[in-house]
Amino acid sequence: MIDNEFLEKEIIIKKRPALVAFTADWCRPCGLQKTVILSLAEKYRDEFIVETINAEVESSLSEKYDARTLPTTVVFSQGEVVETLPGFQSEEYLESYIKFILEKLQAEEDSKP
Repeated sequence: MIDNEFLEKEIIIKKRPALVAFTADWCRPCGLQKTVILSLAEKYRDEFIVETINAEVESSLSEKYDARTLPTTVVFSQGEVVETLPGFQSEEYLESYIKFILEKLQAEEDSKP
């Protein structure tokens, strides 16, 4: 689980690709989403930040990233929000976003002189 400081430093400033799920302990679908997030975090730990944020503790972030429905997953690339996905998202669907962003970043890197 990450906080505002980590998000700002590691994702926004360093522009690391990330997938962050806003969750709450009382939210049943959030428990399912956390399982998906843990699996993806393990799979992509060296190339992509995959984490959760407690929406109640970090309410200012919930507001900033428009996480009105829980869970809400926010996808970042190059320090910018690429997509905001309200509700539970399957592992396959989120993994497709991760792969898409990694491929795009690799293509950008390959095109540099």
